[in-house]
Amino acid sequence: MWRSLRNYGVHAISRDPVQWRPLLAIYYLTYACDFRCPYCSDGAGKPYHALREPFLDAGLTLELLAHVRRYSDYLVLTGGEPLKHPQVAAVLEGVERLRFDGVVFTTNGHDLDAAGPWLRRAVTHLVFSLDTLDSARGDAWNGRGPGTHARIVANIERFLAVSPRPKVILSSVVTPDNLEGLPAVYEFARSRGIRFAACPQLVGVKAHPGLVDNPGYRCFFDFLLKEKRRGADIEGTVPYLERMRDLKKFDCRPSAVLALSPAGDVFYPCLELGTKAGNLLAEPDLDVLRARARERFGPEPQCDNRCHSACALGFSVILNQPWAMIEEVALLARRRLLSRAASRTNETP
Repeated sequence: MWRSLRNYGVHAISRDPVQWRPLLAIYYLTYACDFRCPYCSDGAGKPYHALREPFLDAGLTLELLAHVRRYSDYLVLTGGEPLKHPQVAAVLEGVERLRFDGVVFTTNGHDLDAAGPWLRRAVTHLVFSLDTLDSARGDAWNGRGPGTHARIVANIERFLAVSPRPKVILSSVVTPDNLEGLPAVYEFARSRGIRFAACPQLVGVKAHPGLVDNPGYRCFFDFLLKEKRRGADIEGTVPYLERMRDLKKFDCRPSAVLALSPAGDVFYPCLELGTKAGNLLAEPDLDVLRARARERFGPEPQCDNRCHSACALGFSVILNQPWAMIEEVALLARRRLLSRAASRTNETP
């Protein structure tokens, strides 16, 4: 916690700090994935499953993450599909011993059993991707054939039924093709007491052209904002959701995030631009890597209107508008009061 407060202070003082003091580390455990979601894309527009980079075995992965732990209290394990790492259970077992303050694990939810018991023990937030409740449409999008979407929904329900468990988040990618079905996905999350998150489809680094000035897109985020203000459990502050709705330019703070490829390469200044500072296993001093990268690539750029992703926009808001967190705390208190009131009502004979 104290490291995170210090790191926040570093970014509050300087937009482009000399030292690398991340508020969050994101590690792409593997780029492998056997889904073919139509919106899947890195910053250059290439789907992750098409990227060719070797992943590390469990031992080297944990050595890498031990270096990461020196700089960051919070970790996201993602992909590709991280459950496709052949030693994912051993990785999660080791992650528990590293004692991060928070560990987020993102997954399509199809192969939950691959992680064994460790998703419940090592992970604090489990993020399921779910973009529709229409099984036929879901199967067409994921490219795995009939029954795949139904298995994912069943796995989510099964995971929710067992305690203890980490905080579960249902995350949807908003595309021009699924707008009409997203309120039902939100209701699925709300009715099960789990958080809902939504981000626009990016084509490369920019929002899909079919979402820009789209009344349906704007209406959906207005709906989320209304629900958020009523106390619903929706990811992001109010200003964050407003900027997602408006798709306007914002002041990105790329070094607030430490992003690493499966092989342990550190992206500078960010994953989306794709340039790399070096490998954290070969050089475990992150400040040395940052100094080399700044010398080679220059200071962090001021980009145009792009990258409306959860991390980029989320950290921009909390660093440039820290007062937004006051409203967030108030909404959290409201949500807890509503939850307690509902529990008392349900307990009344």
